[in-house]
Amino acid sequence: MVYTHVSPIVKALAWMPVAIFFIDHGFSYATVSGRSMQPTFNPDSNMLRKDIVLLNKWAITDHKFKRGQVVTLISPIDPKAIITKRIIALPGDTIRPLHKQNETVTVPEGHCWIEGDEAFHSRDSNSFGTVPIGLINAKVTYILWPPSRFGPVEPKYINPDRFKRE
Repeated sequence: MVYTHVSPIVKALAWMPVAIFFIDHGFSYATVSGRSMQPTFNPDSNMLRKDIVLLNKWAITDHKFKRGQVVTLISPIDPKAIITKRIIALPGDTIRPLHKQNETVTVPEGHCWIEGDEAFHSRDSNSFGTVPIGLINAKVTYILWPPSRFGPVEPKYINPDRFKRE
């Protein structure tokens, strides 16, 4: 018995694996909450408005990152939480933590140093140290909402006085 008519529901279900793969490994969006990335995200103090950003998950497959890029990652202190931070230092760099100016930390292989743009409202590497690069799950590439701020998320200049390249 050959069916010549396939229901639209069956056709839609046939595309489900493609859609799931695309969301898991390609692009998706996320809402950025909190103040830790101000002024890059959520620049006004109104916590009712939250930026929506485009996540590029495909871009992390090569594990090539640059200082200043904004990424999302699994929180090293709460594995159920996804956090948004900026990469400040890469493997082999020596960095001075913000709150401990007399100390330095050398970033080990396979790790990076991440910080929020708003130092006083961010739990980041200054609190918990270097993080494994494997925790990074996407690069934040565009602000999608609000429309007045639509555009690419540019890497931020990192002051070279903060770190030393090895």
